[in-house]
Amino acid sequence: MKKTSLIFTVAALMLMLTCGMAKAGQTATAPGQTPGLTLEQAFQTALEENEQVGISQQDLVNARTDITSATSNLYPQLSLRGAHNRQKDSDLGRSSAGGGISSLSSPDNYNTLTLQLDQHIYQWGKVWSARKIAQHYYEGSRFRHLRRVQEILYQVSVQYYEALLGRRAIEIAENALKRAVQQLDRAEAQFRVGILTQTDVLRAEVQVAQSREQLERAKNQYDIALERLALEMGIDSIAGPIREPSERSFGSAPISELFSRALANRPDFDQAARELEAADQRVDYEKADYFPNLSLNAQYIRTDEESLFYGEHDDWNASLVLSYPLFTGWQTTAEVDRARSEKSQAQYSLSRLRKEIRNQVRSVYLDIRTQQKVIDQLKQQVRSATRNYEQVSAQFEEGLVTAVDQVDAFTALNEAENRLAQAYYTYQLDLIRLDLATGTFQSDLLEKEILNENG
Repeated sequence: MKKTSLIFTVAALMLMLTCGMAKAGQTATAPGQTPGLTLEQAFQTALEENEQVGISQQDLVNARTDITSATSNLYPQLSLRGAHNRQKDSDLGRSSAGGGISSLSSPDNYNTLTLQLDQHIYQWGKVWSARKIAQHYYEGSRFRHLRRVQEILYQVSVQYYEALLGRRAIEIAENALKRAVQQLDRAEAQFRVGILTQTDVLRAEVQVAQSREQLERAKNQYDIALERLALEMGIDSIAGPIREPSERSFGSAPISELFSRALANRPDFDQAARELEAADQRVDYEKADYFPNLSLNAQYIRTDEESLFYGEHDDWNASLVLSYPLFTGWQTTAEVDRARSEKSQAQYSLSRLRKEIRNQVRSVYLDIRTQQKVIDQLKQQVRSATRNYEQVSAQFEEGLVTAVDQVDAFTALNEAENRLAQAYYTYQLDLIRLDLATGTFQSDLLEKEILNENG
C-alpha cells in the first residue's frame, strides 16, 4: 500500500514539473529570437493607451448621439407642468333680476397640473432629412476616426524607425571610435620610432575625441527617439530594447493602380463623400420650410378649483395645427442658399482631396524609386570606402601615406555608413508611408477597431 502511494506521489510530482516546463516554454523567447518590443506591439499599445485615440473615439460617440437627437423629433413630446396661481381678488358678479348674485367670479388662489402632448406629423420630410444628415455625419465621423488611427500608428512607425536609426548610429559611432583608437595607437607607436611627428599624434587624438563626441550624440539621439516613441504609444517609457522589423520590399505596381487602390481604401476620401451627401440632404432640409407644417397638440389640465372649469376638476383639449410661414424676412431663402453653398464647398473639397491623394501617391512612389537608387549607390560607397580605409591603413603602417590621408579615409567611411543607415530606414518608412497614402496601412487593426466599435 505504501509502495502504491509512493508511486502516485512521484507521478504527480513529474506531472507538475512537466506542466511547469511547458508553461515556461510558452512565455520564454523562442531560440534565436531577440527579446524586446516589436513594431506590432507598439501599434497595439498605442491603440490602447494613446490619448488621441481616446479623443477620436469620444468624437465618434458624440456623432452617434446626434442621430438620437435628430430622431427624437419623430416621437411624441410629453411634458408635465405644475403651477400655483395667485391673483388679485376680483368679483365679476352682478345682481340678478331676482336680487341674487351670479356665479361669474374668478378664483384668486388655485393650483393646476398640465400634461402637454406635441406630435410632429409632416413638413415635407424635414425631420427625416435631419435624421439622414446626422447619419451621414456619423458615417463620416467613423471614417475620420479610422484615418486618425492610421495617422497615429504612422507616427508610432516614424518614432520607431527613428529609434532604430539612433541605435544604428550608436553602432557606427562605436566602430568609428574603435578605429580612431587603433589609429591613435599606431600613430603613437610610429611617433616613438621617429616616423611620425607630434602633429600627427595630435591629429589622431582629435579624431578620437570627435569619435567620442559622435558616440555621445548618437546615444542622445537614441534616448530622445525612445522618449518620443513612448509618447506616441501613450506610455511613460520603453521598458526594454526594440526589435528590428522584417525588411520591407517594394512591388512593381504602377501609379495608376496605387491611385485606384487609394480611392477605394482611403477613409478620409469616404469621409468627404459622406459629408457631400450630408450637404446635399441639408438643401432638402432647408427647402422644407417652404411648405406647411402639420402637427398635433393636446393638453390635459387638472385643478383643485372646480369653479375654474365650471364645476369640473379637470379639462382637456386637442388641436390639429396647420401652419404656414407667409413671410419670414427671406430667412428661408437665405438658409437654402447657405445650404447650397455648403454643398458646393463639399464638392470642391472632395475634388481637391482626390487631387491631393493622387499627388501623395505619386510623391511617395517617386521617393521610393529614388531611395532604391540612393541605397544602391551608398552600398557601393560603403564598400569602396571600406576598401580604401583598409588600404590607407596598411600604407600608413608602412609610412607610404600621411596621417591626413588616413583621417580622410576614416571620415569618408564614417559618413558613408551614416548616410546608408539614414537612407535605409527612410526607405523602410517610405514603404509604410505608401501604405498610408493608399489607405491600406494596418488594415487588420482597423478592422478590429471597427469590430470593437460595433461591439
